[in-house]
Amino acid sequence: MKPGFRDGSDPIRKVIEGKDPVLVVGLGRSGIGAANLLARMGCPVLVTERSEEKDSHHLVDDLDPGVEVMWGGHPVSLLDRFELVVISPGVPVESEFVQHAINKGIRVIGEMELAFRLSTVPWVAITGTNGKSTTTTLLGKFAQRAGLPVGVGGNLGLPVTDILASEGTISCFIAEVSSFQLETTETFKPSIGVVLNITPDHLDRYRSEEDYIQAKARIFSQMDDKDWAVVNADDPAIGDITGNIRPSLFPFSRRKTLEQGAFLKDGWIVLRDGGEEIRVIRTKKISLVGTHNLENCLAASAAGYRLGIDPDHMAAVMENFTGLEHRMELVSYFRGVPIYNDSKGTNVEATQRSLESMHSDVILIMGGKDKGTSYEPLRDLVSRKVSHLILLGEAAERMRDSLGGAADILMVRNLEDAVRFSIDHARPGSEILFSPACSSFDMFSSFEERGKIFKNLINRYVGMGP
Repeated sequence: MKPGFRDGSDPIRKVIEGKDPVLVVGLGRSGIGAANLLARMGCPVLVTERSEEKDSHHLVDDLDPGVEVMWGGHPVSLLDRFELVVISPGVPVESEFVQHAINKGIRVIGEMELAFRLSTVPWVAITGTNGKSTTTTLLGKFAQRAGLPVGVGGNLGLPVTDILASEGTISCFIAEVSSFQLETTETFKPSIGVVLNITPDHLDRYRSEEDYIQAKARIFSQMDDKDWAVVNADDPAIGDITGNIRPSLFPFSRRKTLEQGAFLKDGWIVLRDGGEEIRVIRTKKISLVGTHNLENCLAASAAGYRLGIDPDHMAAVMENFTGLEHRMELVSYFRGVPIYNDSKGTNVEATQRSLESMHSDVILIMGGKDKGTSYEPLRDLVSRKVSHLILLGEAAERMRDSLGGAADILMVRNLEDAVRFSIDHARPGSEILFSPACSSFDMFSSFEERGKIFKNLINRYVGMGP
């Protein structure tokens, strides 16, 4: 799809069509995607990266050769040269550099906002504290099964700027969007906005839980009554932000019957629109495991219906889709003991949901970079289901202080020690769960790297790897 301008009077059009220089802040996947797109459109691009070249030089392998990189920080003196700054999701709007740019009157947008402005097709945007990647993937598979040419990505997989720059024609973007990406939106207006759930997260970045909720609520800020809001009717935090929104509501619920939306009835996922009820799939035929995944299926079904996808296509996908890597992924068995990789469990609520799907005598490995949230909500589940709690990383001591007495606790230095201990203490009837309840950045570059290392360690110890 050739990039165009959604709004012909967009103020960034003058910058891009004039081939003026653009500053991109941050050399992660989103920053690289934005830089490459702008370079292909003829703009001179400078990327500033906080890390040093010796630590992150490999990142330039995916950059357009015409893009310049400045390492080691974001000096404010650069801002005199640019009218447009594109920031990566990991760069806080409150940072000194970004605030300096805003105060100088420089337009600051995020990579997702850039892609939206340069696309002309509708968007489906999916956000929430947990379940975004699974729901986005499900909806993408629904569309592909139905023969709809869609682009799937965002916070999951390909950056949206990469999808925009790819060849071929798509009829719709299906994008996972994070609160960090929503912070930097101005014109972003999905035709379908999905909010799965909201629980405390990223309190190391946000001043309060309310700030985090309001960041999520920005998904609805530009939508109107021709658009659809697919929201979790069981989540009180979502109810608080949907009272005065303009898009039409098409909610979903696991716990109650709805006048309109997606819900459970007589063992089926059912869609109700007006007076009509449509059965989608028997819940016992869904391959994904756990109540949280049932909610993801409800949300994807509601969004798929609003996209015009036949329920038969949705049912066929849900019967066969077993889940994503690093999300309650069954890695192996050790003497009959199942071992699960839930490295994507990057917050307390995610770990809570995963632990709820387990039985008892769970050996639970947790820990990572502390996000500042409370671990107390895990205490009851840990006391009922966990026999051994293995803690590692930056958050380990605070976890021990919160959960002491709920299970036998062992503090370990690294993931290898955690794997060794979990296997040594496994016995018939046990289950091993790696669900950190934290981000990975104290010890790993991403939850994906963390999960792959966990799986490699497991396979080595159970005799399946080198």
